[in-house]
Amino acid sequence: MNEITASIALIAVLLVLLGGGVWVGLTLAGVAWFGMEFFTARAAGDAMAMTIWGSASSWTLTALPLFVWMGEILYRTNLSESMFRGLA
Repeated sequence: MNEITASIALIAVLLVLLGGGVWVGLTLAGVAWFGMEFFTARAAGDAMAMTIWGSASSWTLTALPLFVWMGEILYRTNLSESMFRGLA
């Protein structure tokens, strides 16, 4: 199967899933699974599980929820408002 046929098949799966009302993240995972299952020799479940776990368990992502939590604390305590008033 050449690249154009594979691309058309993947775009068709993408449009069918998005048209069916599936969430975007699940749609992208479904298209990735479809592509790996039908266009590669490697087992799709094992490869996707290792990739998802490897990217989700990195230490660089720990700063994101802490940053959001800090913003929420500043918002709830009105500390940011007084800091901006003090700087003004």
